[in-house]
Amino acid sequence: MKRTLCALLLISVTSVCPRVLGGGFQIYEHGASSTGMANARTAVSGDVNCLYFNPAAITELAGIQLQLGATAILPSIHYDAAGRPENPRRYESFADGAYIEKIVNDGENSTDAKLKLFTPIHLYASYRIDEAHISVGFGLNNPFGLGTYWPGGWDGRFIATETEIQTFFSQPVVAVDLAGLLGFRDKLKLSLAVGYDFVYGTARLGRQTDLRAADAPSLGTISDPEGSLRMTGSAYGHGFNLALYAEIPGLVSFGASVRSGVGLDFSGTARFSFNAAGLAAVNLLGMAVPDETTGHVTINLPWNMNFGLAFLGIDNLVIAADVYLALFSSYDKLSMTFDCVADGSCSDSLNADPIVKDWGESIQFSLGAQYTLLDSWTVRAGWGMVTSPVPDSSYDPSLPDGFRNLISAGLGYRGGSWGADIGYMLAFWEGSKNNDVGGGDFLNPEGKANGNYKTVSHQLALSISSWF
Repeated sequence: MKRTLCALLLISVTSVCPRVLGGGFQIYEHGASSTGMANARTAVSGDVNCLYFNPAAITELAGIQLQLGATAILPSIHYDAAGRPENPRRYESFADGAYIEKIVNDGENSTDAKLKLFTPIHLYASYRIDEAHISVGFGLNNPFGLGTYWPGGWDGRFIATETEIQTFFSQPVVAVDLAGLLGFRDKLKLSLAVGYDFVYGTARLGRQTDLRAADAPSLGTISDPEGSLRMTGSAYGHGFNLALYAEIPGLVSFGASVRSGVGLDFSGTARFSFNAAGLAAVNLLGMAVPDETTGHVTINLPWNMNFGLAFLGIDNLVIAADVYLALFSSYDKLSMTFDCVADGSCSDSLNADPIVKDWGESIQFSLGAQYTLLDSWTVRAGWGMVTSPVPDSSYDPSLPDGFRNLISAGLGYRGGSWGADIGYMLAFWEGSKNNDVGGGDFLNPEGKANGNYKTVSHQLALSISSWF
């Protein structure tokens, strides 16, 4: 029983850590003009937020370009419980002087996640050195972030109650105007770029811990014992990016970019607390559970690839299509180590076998258009769809992902030396959980929270630009 509780504590930590990744936590909105076009911007120049979508396109921007902005993201998640299965799970308890089996609540109470506003930022700067046919740039944004916050007593509280991550990507870039350097810009524009990514990430993770293993041996004196886990951590990482921009002036443009994966070795502190019954359960089981301990887990952010094509053959109109690929297939398992195991102050069973994840790829396809009116105003619209990288076998409510639909619109203004853009996107998706994640065991049954998860996300982006 001691080993059961130790393994349970490990699962408590590691089961929430991997959910900081995936389509549900990968932010692809890094500028109001791109948001208005459903992010079909890899082959579109003319805005310095191309530093994220295609850094090579900064060679098309004159002088010094600056942009600062943020995106307000408000997701609304509804859990529609599947209800009690025909053959419900049971766990051992004690009542009226006899051992009995109680039915486990595997998902019978529908609820909504807590509303929380997220505000990822974007900051871009570029400078073109005309005589050298070189442009330099810098970008700062949050490509991975957001989170989920569930009520403390909901069906899936033993899987997750809160999961939030924030990453800051700092990206210096150098782009070379090959067409200008070789003297054929009037026929073909061609640029290459290379950049470095410095990444800082923070994570906040939480869930409840099921301690009903103490129910039966307490002979009915302990009822509904639970613990609470909260973990915070941070990590640094490094990566690189490459990009290509090509354009037949006035007709068509093409863009491609690749961003390397980044390994983040999170170091953090896990804190444990218990309700009165939970504390009694820990004492009964003879466990010396620390108030807190440090741990490490490595999470690999995926390789990303963007490919875009834009039609420029009609005055003042741009029609663009993008394909975005996130390679989550490298995320096949997760393991975590505790420092207390290394120094011998806690059981070595805390370092259990890695958890198998077997994620796949996520693909986003976007169509966008923008039309310039009176040389100052630009209207935009877009549509897109995104596949989920999470397989059915590891689907869980800390990342209630699914096949996404995107609808967007935007408006931009360009004055003499400054501009402003606003973009809105509606994203909606749903997915079904019908697996054993959160199934626990006969002693600590936890709760699967199987059912349907529906998400509607409102995203409003604002960018202010200046150039000189």
